[in-house]
Amino acid sequence: MQIISEMKPNAARMWDYVMGGSHNFAIDRATVKLVRKIYPIYEESLREQRRFLQRAMTYMAEEKGLDKFLDFGSGLPTRGNVHEIVQAINPEARVIYSDSDPVTVAFGQEVLVGASHVRYVHCDVAGVSTLLDSPVIPELFGDDRRVGIGFVGVAVVVPDEPLAQFFTTLYDWVDEGSYIAATVASRQLGKVKGMKKASRKLGIQFFARSSQEILDLVGPWKLTDLGLVPGLYWGLPEDAPEINEAIEESCYCFVAYK
Repeated sequence: MQIISEMKPNAARMWDYVMGGSHNFAIDRATVKLVRKIYPIYEESLREQRRFLQRAMTYMAEEKGLDKFLDFGSGLPTRGNVHEIVQAINPEARVIYSDSDPVTVAFGQEVLVGASHVRYVHCDVAGVSTLLDSPVIPELFGDDRRVGIGFVGVAVVVPDEPLAQFFTTLYDWVDEGSYIAATVASRQLGKVKGMKKASRKLGIQFFARSSQEILDLVGPWKLTDLGLVPGLYWGLPEDAPEINEAIEESCYCFVAYK
């Protein structure tokens, strides 16, 4: 499996490389350098996505008392990922990771061997019900459907119809008091020269959206008081030193609840 996957770049392993992990190959590192030429803030953007997810999960676990979490498009859970964040707050917190790439899932399962209250399963967000109806849910969550959800760096590769269905299906499935943290690419990112070509090289489609399109897709979920935040800086003061205007133009992030 590793020999086959080494022939082409993998988004999860590229993310792992940027995060300082060791579960990546030369082709992944070379592709990161290629994307950097097209989009110089690529690596900073990935790091800020992770920091946003960490802030959002801390908020859910610490301030909202959530102890069960679903994470979509998880990539490789190697450094500062959801289970590390929430279990530092509550050692009994339970996390289900998922990804649409079977190679990434296999790697993730290897990384998580021995991790308590954590599972990694295969799931395409276009068919999220396969995860929600699977035995892993009652195994890890019991009957509790008050959950925190991570959906970071995923919407950019999901078309409108399945993305809207994803948000609706989750909303119908969770109990009141559940939260979701998400990032979505902006129209401005779609205008970056060479971005779509780079996406095709990675074998993925690329979807950029306006703020109103994002709000329409989120459907019944209610955004927290911070609303739809430009960039990846939800939970930070407006004058935070890490805020990068180029990242603010390239995407949005939000935390919403039922």
